[in-house]
Parts: sequence; structure tokens; C-alpha cells
Amino acid sequence: MASANSGLLVAAWVAWGGQAASAPRPEPATPPTESSTAGDSEEPVATLPPAAFKAHPVQVYTGPLAKPDVAGGDAEVRLYRTRLRRAAAAGVTFGGRYGVMLSGCGTECLFGFVIDETNGHIRALPVSGERYRLLQLAFRPDSRWMRAIWRGGSLDEPETCALRDFVIEAGRFRKVKEAVLQGACPRMDFETGEAER
Repeated sequence: MASANSGLLVAAWVAWGGQAASAPRPEPATPPTESSTAGDSEEPVATLPPAAFKAHPVQVYTGPLAKPDVAGGDAEVRLYRTRLRRAAAAGVTFGGRYGVMLSGCGTECLFGFVIDETNGHIRALPVSGERYRLLQLAFRPDSRWMRAIWRGGSLDEPETCALRDFVIEAGRFRKVKEAVLQGACPRMDFETGEAER
């Protein structure tokens, strides 16, 4: 069984536009700083609030892994059965008992599901798809907390960074924070939920 960190690496790679699940994590581009001068064409970068992984700890499930229940899902779930099975086989990567499957869905688009590793139940992520441009997620196996950030506003407006934090409880996502931050979204470290340094 793959380690929990390898599952996160796959998730981050897909989020950054990677094609192969086994590809190495690309070197991050240097984002513009908040101290950009007026002559720069770069927009300022948003400041993310502190992550809350430690506020929502959970014991990580170590028992046998259930196969994803693709037969009980809708047509979209059945369409991604192979990716769901691979994500489930990678083990717990989120919330103490869930595997996460992420997939690209076109330019600037990411969607996914969580798979309960104890019983195979599949649930869509609370944010995914074309509405959430340049979506980035942060999650860990030992916490029920997940952060999502994406490009807010329209292309002809000043760039903003939309942020939503969630906690998973009894298989359901509960929103715990929502904000629109001024500036472009920074590249987020998927293990810390904060801007990469």
C-alpha cells in the first residue's frame, strides 16, 4: 500500500496540471509578492489565513481498505471507476478514513471525489469543476479539515482569491470559513494549507 504522503503528492500533481500519477512534483513558479511596485503588471498576491489542521484532529484508519462502491454511484461516478479504484488503493489521504480522487476537467479545471476507505461510499468534493478556476486543495490524513482556494471574479475584473474551509463529519462536508481575499491566489502548499514560501 502506498503511503499517505504519496496520495497527497498525486493530488497536488494533478491539481497543477500533471498527467501521470507517478510524475514528480514540479518546481513551483515564484509568485509575485505583495510588495510589487506600481510599475509591475503583476497583481498582488492574497494572504491566506492560518490553516486549521490541528483544530480538527482525527485518528487515521489502518484496517482493510474497502473497494469504492462505483455500482451505487451516478453515471459520473461510474465514468471514473478506474481512477476511483486507484485512489482508494492508495489508502487514507484525508479525514482519517477517506481517499481522495482528483482529475483535471479541462483548462484551469479540477474535480474530484472522496472515498470512504472503511465502506467504499463515494461523495463528491464540495468544490470542484469549472466554476472553481485554478482550484487548489489542502488536506491531510490526520485531520478532518480541508482548504480550497480558487481564482475568484471574472477575467475582466481585478483578480481575487476565493477561500473555503471545510470539515468532514459523518461523511458530510460542513463549511467552516468562507472569504474573498484581495489579490491573486498564492501557490498553496497542499500539506500545510498555507502559501508556499
